[in-house]
Amino acid sequence: MSIVGVPGYQETAAGWIPTDWSALPLGAIASVRKDRGVAKQGVRCVELEHVEPETGRLLGWDSSGVQASIKTTFKRGDVLFGKLRPYLRKYAIAPFDGICSTEILAIHDRDGQSDNRFLFHLMQGDGVFATVKVLSYGTKMPRVSWTDLSDIVLGIPPLPEQQEIATILSAADDKLAVIARQIEATQALKRGLMHTLFSRGVGTLDTGGRWVPHAEFKDTELGEIPAGWEVVPQGSVATFFNGRAYKLTEWEETGTPVIRLQNLTGSGDKYYYSNLVLPDHQYVEKGDLLYMWSATFGPYIWWGDKAIYHYHIWKVECGERLHQGFMYYSLVRLTAAMKGKTHGSTMMHLTKAGMEKNPLVLPPIGEQMRIAEVLSGVDSKIELLRTRQSHFRTLKRGLMQKLLTGELLVSVDASATGT
Repeated sequence: MSIVGVPGYQETAAGWIPTDWSALPLGAIASVRKDRGVAKQGVRCVELEHVEPETGRLLGWDSSGVQASIKTTFKRGDVLFGKLRPYLRKYAIAPFDGICSTEILAIHDRDGQSDNRFLFHLMQGDGVFATVKVLSYGTKMPRVSWTDLSDIVLGIPPLPEQQEIATILSAADDKLAVIARQIEATQALKRGLMHTLFSRGVGTLDTGGRWVPHAEFKDTELGEIPAGWEVVPQGSVATFFNGRAYKLTEWEETGTPVIRLQNLTGSGDKYYYSNLVLPDHQYVEKGDLLYMWSATFGPYIWWGDKAIYHYHIWKVECGERLHQGFMYYSLVRLTAAMKGKTHGSTMMHLTKAGMEKNPLVLPPIGEQMRIAEVLSGVDSKIELLRTRQSHFRTLKRGLMQKLLTGELLVSVDASATGT
């Protein structure tokens, strides 16, 4: 619904807003903390990596005191807003007093003119981020300053209405937090299941079609596994095919799409194309298993049409003794283990020969299929929860846009307004 020219609305520097709202620069209702401090043991310190993008969730903090640099102090209820790479949309409500990176602005209400919870949602709105895109300075590490943010003119409702808007949007956030916890719990369940299934299995089928747990186990280089399982090099039961590197002159505007890492990770949806005629193993078909081995790591099941895979991707073809779904989850587990062994700036380094030599637990094919089926069921639940999460995020963003512009007005108790 357009509110332009609608009775009860006024045209201002912040656009069309209700007549009882004010068009004010952000700095008129909010300020930033300027006190500085140094990390000490036991004092909770929030860094940018502790703030989850776009969700408003604080994922943790550091209280070790090892961060020796100067920090910004903040108070419980302050809005923590990441000014470095602001397009990542990192913001959170501080649940405690503490200190934070100077790349985070600690924003609070000015002289009781605003509600901090309202500020939290206001800082997420399009009115702020549309301007942030223009104001950010620096190319490789863009930042936005409080000086620039404080000049953004926004529609500001009376305090009781701010509080009501904050209550509504906070309820939506609570729902999203419940879904996020459900996702985390299901992911934890999956991790536990993977450990159990790849070490204890599901058992053997009896004459009644029931899975009976394994009774005998043996020690191997991969730990204790059922006595009937094997440990084999991955390359003895699967073939790893190298992708092809391309020259710029070989890219085409049409033809067979070439899959690059960003097409699998979701960081890019643009495809290049090739009209070269290649050996059959250089093509990938729907349902094929791929593995990313450079910069980004992990297995991927391709569900697109026929394509060519780029140099930093292997295609993995499973032999008759290896079920593809089992191999997929085995590679998920292997990748997590390898990532767990790297620290700080250490980069994982994989070679095709190394992957082929890597040991693999190999249950009977029927048990492999059952293990893959169990884990696929858990993945389906996670995907369903993520779909619900995306749906509620879309609903919340639409609701927030309407509430923060006054297109959707809230009902406020007359006693709260003093009328």
